[in-house]
Amino acid sequence: MALDKEIVTRVCAQLTKYLLERSAEDLNISISRAERYRVKIVSKVFLKDDELDLLKSYLSVRPQEVGYYYLPLIGEYGSEEDLAVVAMLLEELELIYDESKHELTISFRVR
Repeated sequence: MALDKEIVTRVCAQLTKYLLERSAEDLNISISRAERYRVKIVSKVFLKDDELDLLKSYLSVRPQEVGYYYLPLIGEYGSEEDLAVVAMLLEELELIYDESKHELTISFRVR
């Protein structure tokens, strides 16, 4: 599998797992490709302030080459910290949480 497809697969799997562990409903993943893959994940999920802050901190890791070396290990141990590793492989990450609707939108582009 091409590296960019592997990244999209692993990132979507980790985010899906994270959301399902928090009883997410109506989870939708949209993937498009122009020059690079763009992904949008929308879900109804109730997140406490500390959970949202932790998710933001995991996903705010800046892009780094070392993420490519850890890619095969993502998901092997089932920890939330894997989200920080996958964030190293992303660009243009946007996270929006609408508290009134309990709707989380995560959009990103693969490096």
